[in-house]
Amino acid sequence: MIGIIYYAYGAPKSLDDVTPYFTHIMKGKTPPPHVIENVTAQFKKLGGVDPLAANTGRIAKGLEHSLQNRLTQPVKVYNAYKHTEPYIPDVVDTMLEDGITTFITLPVNPIMSTGAAAFHDEVSTLLASHDVKVIHAKNWHLNDELLAVYKDRVQRAFEWIPVEKRAQTHVLYTVHSQPIDPEKNENYVRQFAELAEAISKAVQIDNWHITYRSGHGKGDWLGPNVKDKINSLQGEGAQGIVTCELLSLSADIESYFEVGYECHRLCEELQVEFAQSEFPGDSYDTIQALAAIVESFIPTASQLRS
Repeated sequence: MIGIIYYAYGAPKSLDDVTPYFTHIMKGKTPPPHVIENVTAQFKKLGGVDPLAANTGRIAKGLEHSLQNRLTQPVKVYNAYKHTEPYIPDVVDTMLEDGITTFITLPVNPIMSTGAAAFHDEVSTLLASHDVKVIHAKNWHLNDELLAVYKDRVQRAFEWIPVEKRAQTHVLYTVHSQPIDPEKNENYVRQFAELAEAISKAVQIDNWHITYRSGHGKGDWLGPNVKDKINSLQGEGAQGIVTCELLSLSADIESYFEVGYECHRLCEELQVEFAQSEFPGDSYDTIQALAAIVESFIPTASQLRS
């Protein structure tokens, strides 16, 4: 049986999960009360559930259904997270108990982040002593069906800007910043730039830039910061800004506010039109793109028997 592990960093399913989530990130050390209060306030500001938790659960169900219709082999999709339940080791154990013999690792990240790379490595380590196949779904950021999804999202956001301002509208692609380390950053930055360029070509947009979030004020982190870029573009005559996050197919609490709310507020202050590109999320076209991506990694029946 084929099993797909659909992975994300963490997905709290209740406000009660916020403290354990960040305690797990800090390797058992509970964050100071003011940190928990600030994070909890941010979650409450959503006015609803964590979008990443909701999306990844529905994506797993939709992906399993789509793959069952595409494949002759039985297949099952499992959610797994680094810092919230169900944790990766527990999911791997469940998959072994379910009789999975071919494991495919699929992160929520289209580009190869350090977290995605660590996920692939962790699964390999956990299964090293078992007689199973392990296949890591990597380097799928330029998949044609995925690009069609992003083209739709960016084009819709760009066309939301009033027509008379589109010639001076810029698309800012974002991912989470990282400490500068040329060797560790190489794949991350390259795949980010490749995906941003491919989307821009598909939408036929010339004014586009790669920027970073969450590293503001950290001089030894990758830049430019997205908000700094908005300020500089406005000074150069920009009349519209579109943001598009590329680190994750689904919105997480951090990107939801940094690329959406905070950039929107800045653009209002600068009197610049703003639109945020929707995340691929759990929509039909995203599910179909992921199914095509996974299918491309699945060996033939003869290979599975070998």
